[in-house]
Amino acid sequence: MEMMKTLQQMGEHAAIAALTANLNAVGDDCAVLPMNEEYDLVLTSDPLIENVHFTPDASPEQIGHKAVCRVLSDFAAMGAEPQYLLINLVAPPEQNFQTLEKIYAEFSPSGPLRAGSLLEKYGVELVGGDLAQGPVLELHVFGVGRVPKGTALLRSGAQPGDFIYVTGPLGGAQKSGKQYSFEPRLEWGRALRESGKVTAMMDISDGLATDLRHILKASGVGAELESSKIPTIGKLENALYDGEDFELLFTVPSGESLPDIGTKKKAAMLWVGKITDCREELLIDGVAVRNKAFEHFKGE
Repeated sequence: MEMMKTLQQMGEHAAIAALTANLNAVGDDCAVLPMNEEYDLVLTSDPLIENVHFTPDASPEQIGHKAVCRVLSDFAAMGAEPQYLLINLVAPPEQNFQTLEKIYAEFSPSGPLRAGSLLEKYGVELVGGDLAQGPVLELHVFGVGRVPKGTALLRSGAQPGDFIYVTGPLGGAQKSGKQYSFEPRLEWGRALRESGKVTAMMDISDGLATDLRHILKASGVGAELESSKIPTIGKLENALYDGEDFELLFTVPSGESLPDIGTKKKAAMLWVGKITDCREELLIDGVAVRNKAFEHFKGE
């Protein structure tokens, strides 16, 4: 008789792997499916739940920004172009409706905040969704986009000798408020994809050490980081494990130059280490890095 397992026993990552083992879509941060001769279809979704992803004192503008930009960051990680969003809203009966109006003003195609709306800024359109009752405020955002056929950037292409880069400083996002104000790296993601030089890429949502391990596992390689090269806000520990930075993490063959997407943007692409042939081994300055990742259901 097979023993029953709980989500707490399995943890987030093992549960996802088991539940999606037989899916047909190709992809990592997003699912990539055939669309036509020119483009592949790119799909993603992300929940934003009160007391999990935001605190009750977060402003409506902060909630709206984070809900949408987490999904847009997934598109950036694939080098893809977002086009449409759907939002399923869950809220308790006593939820203040004016707060919801202010949240939706952040991504409304019309109204007083139209000129500065997220949808106007990033070129996506809100096309639907649903409303349901629940114990706390939740926004479940679904994104639809596209990428030129066969060009989506995955986690599985890193090779020994590749250099590892990030697109900005890491750590302290929750203390600094960056988790509510980060800019999804859509322009950079597209430029990196168009360069044809990137071998693997993803966004950093769970910390550098945790997310780099996803690339190592998918690519069957290892990595060695140099602590002095990792751009940190706070301590090295913060950069490795805090999460919610939403910078891009990518690999490029060692002999290749970075794509020219503007002096300022190029300067922010920072070298932090190299890929090795030691499968799934992660070192910093020659010392093994412990796996100390937050997982839903397990905690830290």
